[in-house]
Amino acid sequence: MPADARHPVTREDVVLAYRMLLGREPENEEAIARGMAAWPDLVSLGNAFAASQEFGARHGINAHALPPLDAGPNAVETTASPARLTEMVHHLARYWTQAGQDGAHWSVLTEERFLPENIAANLHAFYDGGDWDARVLDATLARIGRTPHEFGHCVDYGCGVGRITLHLARRFAAVTGLDISQPHLLLAAAALREAGLDNVALAQVTAVDLMPVVRCDLWFSRIVLQHNPPPVTLHVLRRAFHSLTPGGVAVFQLQTWLRGYEFAIEPYLAGGRGTQMEMHAVPQRAILELAHEQGMILRDLREDNSLSGRPGSAISNSFAFEKAR
Repeated sequence: MPADARHPVTREDVVLAYRMLLGREPENEEAIARGMAAWPDLVSLGNAFAASQEFGARHGINAHALPPLDAGPNAVETTASPARLTEMVHHLARYWTQAGQDGAHWSVLTEERFLPENIAANLHAFYDGGDWDARVLDATLARIGRTPHEFGHCVDYGCGVGRITLHLARRFAAVTGLDISQPHLLLAAAALREAGLDNVALAQVTAVDLMPVVRCDLWFSRIVLQHNPPPVTLHVLRRAFHSLTPGGVAVFQLQTWLRGYEFAIEPYLAGGRGTQMEMHAVPQRAILELAHEQGMILRDLREDNSLSGRPGSAISNSFAFEKAR
């Protein structure tokens, strides 16, 4: 949730509270409207949900809904041959391309109001919601002593239909939006034209080139990497770290632990993937080791379970790394 607890409660805040704290969608639009009317600010919203019987029944004495400190590691294969990486990316491309054709906006935010039959009436709300994600980036940069105006070229990795990209374009001189799905990119281009923004370039991620940008100053990704198999994510991060200019920053979010999760390449490829949205976790250790190898300095690390959708059963981390000058 936004750091400013005095911020009036919005529809998006109520929906996020249901997802983060109760692990489910609101019952209906009436429940959302009641929540907006009942709680004047985010503190009262959070307190009310935390005091509810449903929250208590779901989380027990674990008030923060975090996994226990003695939770064991996930068994995860983190490296793959180029051929296996290509196969995995083909699976991902098949799903996201189809999702872009069937319901691109809903595939980004899986709310009923963003289904194809409802999106026309809610399109502005969909794109307005990206401002919070951009403000999360602002806050992250502030915590590490940086500001958006220090970065000339920003990459939005997994830009989808441009929900956050529009807001990044108002902060940075040049933005490149990257996505694996051409249907998503076509909608992003239309949204950028509608907004009158001409400082954004869009490019498609492919199995041949998972990070088609040679140089950038800031690399950003949010609620994207967790949908990729761990070897793919680490390959992308390796390319991202390599692309950064000295003093450049990578800010990204992904899941680093899931209860009961394991990943092995051969069973994964034999499982006929590419028909549904995937959820993966990359061990934090693998990310930190890769960053160290690439000359990256950890500047900020936050647990961010609000994005996992599985309170008590997952850990999602937001990282900020700076490339050594």
